Amino acid sequence: MKKHITTLLAILASCTMTFAQFPGGFDFGGGGGAGSGSLSSYTSKTNIDYVGDNHVGHKLDIYYPNDGKATHNVIIHIYGSAWGSNDSKGSADHGTVGKAALEAGYIFVTPNHRTYGDALWPAQINDIKAVVRYLRGNKEDLKIDDSFIGISGFSSGGHLASMMGVTNGEKVVKVGSESVDIEGNLGKFTSESSSVDAVCDWSGPVDCRDKGCGNPIPMSPENDMVGGCGPQQCPDKHATLGTNTYIDANDVPHMICHGTTDNIVPSCEGEKYANNLKKAGVYVEWYNPGHGHQVNGDYTDEMIKFFNKIRSEKG
Repeated sequence: MKKHITTLLAILASCTMTFAQFPGGFDFGGGGGAGSGSLSSYTSKTNIDYVGDNHVGHKLDIYYPNDGKATHNVIIHIYGSAWGSNDSKGSADHGTVGKAALEAGYIFVTPNHRTYGDALWPAQINDIKAVVRYLRGNKEDLKIDDSFIGISGFSSGGHLASMMGVTNGEKVVKVGSESVDIEGNLGKFTSESSSVDAVCDWSGPVDCRDKGCGNPIPMSPENDMVGGCGPQQCPDKHATLGTNTYIDANDVPHMICHGTTDNIVPSCEGEKYANNLKKAGVYVEWYNPGHGHQVNGDYTDEMIKFFNKIRSEKG
């Protein structure tokens, strides 16, 4: 079992947030910068209730390639929100990640998830696990080939995508004095696997122990994730949020793209995560381009090449 004791750096992810949620007046969109875009030219199914409770945080959208094929593999993409929006799937980097996925012949899935105001951690990862189980449980109706499911995410969505990549097969995990139910039991398809095959993390706040690099905005949504308790008071609770806590040799391949000038989530966070994965023997592609906190559309080609590589090697 993987046991790094971790604390997350205070972050503010780009998302659909209100001024009331961030009194300083930050109001970011749900996409990772330029290229939110429209996918109106693609066949879609929207507002699918993947849990069955009609909660807005439990809805997802599915977009299909225009290639006429009967089934397709899947790329799931999770929006950034500092874990604070439960309804930003409609602006989840459609013009960058979504367009690239669909043009490459992947089904593109954008799920909502609950906020820390709706439910405390690990509710957010429980939601994404439920998304994957739902897709597998309905693969015939949804025309999904589940032999390969890739997952991507921006900012806090990158954290959740990365968390999926290091917890395949995990149920209840003991971290110091804390037990965290990673899998959960949401929805009607609990017998299905929630495993994913590869991760693309765009500027995710995964696990920054050293706050000495970059110039991050001093916000602390991760405290709210665990009930308002700070890392000094509740180190084990904060450790359950860190992806490095769960790393081992069985984790899936990762592509990590994190800009050098990111002042919201410093790029050292992604670099340390990449290095820790490599030390465990996990395949990693690390990109550190000269930009800030965003999904860089110039690197979506690399994302597709990465997912295609892992899919072909899986066979």
